[in-house]
Amino acid sequence: MRDRETESGNAAVWVLRIVGDVILLLKDLATDSRVPRSDKIVAGIAAAYLVTPVDLVPDWIPVFGQADDLAVVMFAVRRLMAGAGYDVIYELWRGTDEGLALVLTLAGVEK
Repeated sequence: MRDRETESGNAAVWVLRIVGDVILLLKDLATDSRVPRSDKIVAGIAAAYLVTPVDLVPDWIPVFGQADDLAVVMFAVRRLMAGAGYDVIYELWRGTDEGLALVLTLAGVEK
């Protein structure tokens, strides 16, 4: 019988692996010639927005301050992945099949 601490530890490791795989995928998509340049530009603008101190909603406002950052990131990632398409994402993905299925679902990319 597994205890909750072991299960939560396994879940944390799984999440960290997915995050690492997604970061590698985004790096690969940003440098892949099959991804439209306009989608790469949107991703670059989103990255610049995240590192600048100017926000639409200041970060010191609880929840809403971080929500605008999350919305910008999600928009850029979804656009980059949609522009790449399933075949390119599948080819560049380095993680597990379960992780790929989760990422594709969250990004709204269909086979």
